[in-house]
This record gives sequence, structure tokens and C-alpha cells, in this order.
Amino acid sequence: MTVARDNLDALTGLRFVAAFLIVLGHIYQPWLEITAIGMPLFFTLSGFIIHYIYADEFAGGWRHATGEFAIARFSRIYPLYLVLLAFSLLHGPMGPPLMTRAGFPVLLAYATGTWTWFPYQVEGQQVFDWYYHISWSVSTELFFYLAYAAVFYRVARLHSLRSCLTVLLAFCIVVYAMYYVVFLSRDAWEAAVLRQFPQFLARTTDFNDSFYRWLLYVSPYSRIFEFIGGCLTCQLYRLAREERVELRVSAGVIAWLAIVAASILFVLFRHFGGTNPWLAADNRSFAAFLVSLHMNFLFAPACYAMIFALAAGGSAIGAVLSSRVCCFFGDISYSTYLSHPNSDRVLLHTGLVVTAAWAHILVTLVIIYAVSWVLYSAIEVPAKRGLRQLLTVRRPAAATPSGGG
Repeated sequence: MTVARDNLDALTGLRFVAAFLIVLGHIYQPWLEITAIGMPLFFTLSGFIIHYIYADEFAGGWRHATGEFAIARFSRIYPLYLVLLAFSLLHGPMGPPLMTRAGFPVLLAYATGTWTWFPYQVEGQQVFDWYYHISWSVSTELFFYLAYAAVFYRVARLHSLRSCLTVLLAFCIVVYAMYYVVFLSRDAWEAAVLRQFPQFLARTTDFNDSFYRWLLYVSPYSRIFEFIGGCLTCQLYRLAREERVELRVSAGVIAWLAIVAASILFVLFRHFGGTNPWLAADNRSFAAFLVSLHMNFLFAPACYAMIFALAAGGSAIGAVLSSRVCCFFGDISYSTYLSHPNSDRVLLHTGLVVTAAWAHILVTLVIIYAVSWVLYSAIEVPAKRGLRQLLTVRRPAAATPSGGG
């Protein structure tokens, strides 16, 4: 097995792919469905990277590791999140409804990055479809971090390559089975929820404002399984690297198999999504189940395979994603993701009038990545560096042994 470099450049490039799929789906609505691949890539990658960076730290001592972990994650996530939140509050209609007694809990949830943890509503609709909704994944991701520091760092206790692989495969099967049970029983449990919380709508009435959508797509309680599998994939990779395992199937073949699997699932998802009434009551068909899975775990196993292959190294896909261009766009992908909904506003201020669809996409992408670069350079990098220097407790220098020499 090729020993990959510690910085895993190919995974940085994969972050660019994830962000690009989401951006492209948002700026060109006929391709909106491709975002269903982008989000699982982000969440599974997050689990892999978090475990890759912090597994040894937590093994060395939970208390110190938790502090370092909290500082690192806070300085990485919060500065840009809060800047764009403040911009949305001060330069749009988002602020006034939250500056009230009724709106204060939602404002506090936004400020703490916990607003997807509960099904909040503002002005009669779920917050997910309100302003600054793009930050939903940040709130969900913060829940993942808390769960990792509390529980899932223990994945590192899997010391056998075979047992880790078995656990990962069993985990995927169990999660699919769990969602199948949730799918088969959805009419019953959704009706029970609506009786207790009548402010929500049934999925068949308005999917966007349904508790069903919040629970299975937005909330961290449903999406965390993608993250957990990413941690398990990382542990599998760490064990394979330590034991210098010779892969029976090359990393390139694994990567292509992952792409083929994801492509087949995507074609089925789009086909059944357009032909099957997957939200209808009493619809327990497998096609409806497959479409429902796009909200959470449908593409996750394919993402695990791709991430493992890229981390292992030696594939042509990995070589491309490790290029300077892909790594650059991967580095600024967080800024790209959070800021891209403002591209229309920036385009409007430029005064450009673009009518052709392809030209609009091209110009919008240029604007998005230019703004991302500025935000990354002006906010992300200096804020992360400054906060870590400010918050990290400096350890006293080791005493010089007496006796010189």
C-alpha cells in the first residue's frame, strides 16, 4: 500500500469537488440534484479528516485533547460563519424578526451555531428555508464535532484491520436497514409527531415545511451516520497504513468503482424522483425508499470508498485532485460554500446583463471563486491564526537540566 503524505492533498482536492457540485446545483436549478452528492462528500470527508488529525491527540489524553480540539474547530469554523451571519442580520430582512422576544431563541441558536439541532420556525416557516439557510450544514457539523469529542474518538480503539473493515461494512448495512424501518413506518410516526406539534405540516402537504424533512435531511441526528462512517474509514486507512497492507485491488480501481456506484445510484435517484410519488402516503415501494435515502445515507458508502482510495494514493484521480489548482480551490471551499448564495447580489452590483444560461453560469462561478478567495485570505486565514494564538494556553518551557554540557 502506498504511504500517502500526511497532508492528504487529494482529499483537499475532493473538498473542491464537493463544494463545486453544491455551487453548480444551486446556481443552475436543472442540476439541483447533484447537491445530493456534494453534501455527503462534505460530511464523510469531515469524519475522515477529524479522526485523521485528532485520533492520536485524544489517545494521549482526553482533557487536553478536548481543549485543543475545541480551539481548533472554533477558530476554523466560527469566524467566517459569524461574519456572514452579521452581514445577513444587518443588510437584509433577517434581523428585525429576530430582534424580538419571540425571535430571540432563534437568534441565539444562530449565534451559537445550533439552529439545526431543533426544528425552529420563524414567520411561519422552518428556519432551513429562511435567510442564511446555507449555514445549516455548519450547525449540523458542529454537532458532529461535539459527538466526536464525547464518543466517536473511541473508534481508534479498533486495532485490527479485519475487525475495522467488518465494523464498517456492518455499520453501512445496519444504517441502511435502520432507514428502511424509518421509511416503512413513516406514516405512523409522522402522524404522531403532527398530533403533538401541529405547527408542522405533513410531508404530503408541504415537504419543505415538514418535520419529516427537518428530521431526515437537516437535523444532525440523521446526518451524523455519514460522519461516523468517515471516522471508521479513516481508522481503516490508519491501520492499513501502519501495517503496510498490500491492496488486492488498486486504489485507482477502488476510486473508479466508487464513481460508478455513485453514478448508478444518482441515475436511479433522478429517474425515480421524477416518476415515483416517493412522498405519497402508503407508498412503501423500494423506488420511494431509494429516493428518500438521498436525504442522508444514499451515497455515503461510495464516498467512503472514494476517500479511502484517494488517501491510499497511487491513482490517477488522486494525482489530479492533488494538483495545486484543485488544492487551492479545496482550501477556499468553506468560503465558497458559505458565500456563494450572495453571487446574484454581487452580479447585480456589477451591472452586467447576462442572458445565455452558459454565460450566466460561467460569470457566476468567476464571481463566486473570486469572492471566496478574498474571504479566505481576509477572514479565514488571519482569524484562524489569531484565535489559535489567543486561545491556546502556552506550555511552560522545559527546564534546562543542571550540570550543563
